[in-house]
Parts: sequence; C-alpha cells; structure tokens
Amino acid sequence: MDDIDAPPLDSSLAPLLLFDCGRGGADDDEEAIHDDSELLIYSIPKGRLLVPRAPELDYIIDNANWITPQGWVLTLDPATRDASLRDPFTSRRVRLPQDRDNLLASSKATRCVLSTPQLPMDDGSCVVLVIHRTDPVLCYCRPGGSRWIRHEYRPESLVVDDRFGREKIIKAMAKLTAAGDAFYTFWDDKLATLQLSPEPRLSASHVEDEPQRTNCYLVTRSRLVESCGEMFRVQFSYTKLCDRRIQRVEVHKLDRSTSTWVKKVTDLGNRVFFVSSGQFGASIDGSRRAWFEAKLHIFL
Repeated sequence: MDDIDAPPLDSSLAPLLLFDCGRGGADDDEEAIHDDSELLIYSIPKGRLLVPRAPELDYIIDNANWITPQGWVLTLDPATRDASLRDPFTSRRVRLPQDRDNLLASSKATRCVLSTPQLPMDDGSCVVLVIHRTDPVLCYCRPGGSRWIRHEYRPESLVVDDRFGREKIIKAMAKLTAAGDAFYTFWDDKLATLQLSPEPRLSASHVEDEPQRTNCYLVTRSRLVESCGEMFRVQFSYTKLCDRRIQRVEVHKLDRSTSTWVKKVTDLGNRVFFVSSGQFGASIDGSRRAWFEAKLHIFL
C-alpha cells in the first residue's frame, strides 16, 4: 500500500504556509478560491517566500491536490483517477481507492481532512473526507478500501431559525474538523457532529459557552483546531473599522462529554496553532522546531 516516489521537500523549510492571492481583501465568508489566482508558499523557519519556487513544490499547486490540516497531500491523477495520500517531506505515498465514478470535484471547490493525523495502514480506521464548499456533498474513503462513497446531506434538517439558513449551514459544514472518531463544526450555539461509521450520521446539538464580554465596537470570528485528539476554538476579536487589526485572541477547549466550551485556555504547552482567515486550522508540536519559543503561539 505504501510507495516512495518523487524527491521529498527539504524538511528545514517546514512548516510551510500556502497563500491564495486571488482577490486580495475577500471576506472570509466568501469563497476565496479562483482559477486564475496566484499561489505563494512561505517558509516560517526561513522567514521568506519561496521564490522562485522549487520544482518539487509544483504538485502542491496543481488543482488535483488537496493539502490537509494533518500535513498529508491528497493527490489525484486526472487521467486515470488514481488517488493517494502523500507526505511531501518524506515522499511516502499511501494508495487510496480509484475514483472510478468521478466523484471528486476540483480542489478549488472542495477541501480535504483526515480523521487521524497518523495513518494506520492496516485496520482502515482512518477516513479521508472531501467536503464540497458550496454544495451539500461529502465524499469519503479509507486506505485499503475498495471505493469512494458519495453522501449528500440535508442542511435543511439542521436549520433551527432564520439567522442560519441552508447556505450558512453548508458554509459551516465546509469547515468540518476531525477529532477522535468524528468530525465537528459549529455555528452560533450549535455543534454539529458527523460520524461516518457504520453509515453517515449528522446531528446538531446545543453547546454551552461561558458568558461573552460585550463590546459594540468589536466583532468576533472563530475557527476550530484539532490538537492531540482534542478540539479547540480559537476566537478572534476585531474592530468594526478594520478586520485586519486583531484586538483580542481567546482559546477554548471543547469538553465533548458535556458539549461545553470549557474555560479559556492560557497555555498551549508545546503546541503551535495555525489558523487561516478562511477554513483552515492546524497544530504541530513546536518543541521539535528551533524557531519555537513562545508558550502561546498562534499563526494567522
């Protein structure tokens, strides 16, 4: 199931950030993915853009490749529909079922997330999930499985009031984040849970939160980040006059047993969070990185 192919990336460049420079100041609730956009790669330890780009980075830019929060890249051959997961820093490749039915849309219209950061190769417990950004469609498979499965969910079943209708539910689903044996997303005071075994099952429940400080001059946006099997919510507060100037950052951890966001986290230990203004949240072990110094380290 495992293969080694093209030369790996230089590990001293990691972690790498990929920027889509399509429409500049697009709102993070819009779909900032465009066929004619320019993609730039930035190396955090080197502190610079990788320009000119190394040839081994080209496959990351192709629209048939999905970069997952876990660091693996889902690759798809447009001609043969052969699919696999690849570690860009070791070139290790894990074969996936062939997309015989052309279920997978372009990576510009979808995103990919894995259910586990480390792939178990034999028991098939890892789920590779591809989520459509604008349609209520999910496609998933398992390493060692025989096929990709398409599932169309009903966002209408999750609508509870006029503030969060069908389109907003689909946008929230595009931000699904894996933790434990399920995928999670949220809106307002609702936490949605997607489980894919034995069959797809999507539910939403009320989640308790601590009282929020009110400030008529601030707006807040939140993103989910999985770290070491735990789910965190990173909340950013901006002024209404400038959403590029962050006034406050708060991190809360989800207690899944009680569906409660527990009190504010002030120490991430050796973990580093990476959060985009759009739909991406990831974490790494910062103790293995020479550039890591802080106890509460969040990159935007």
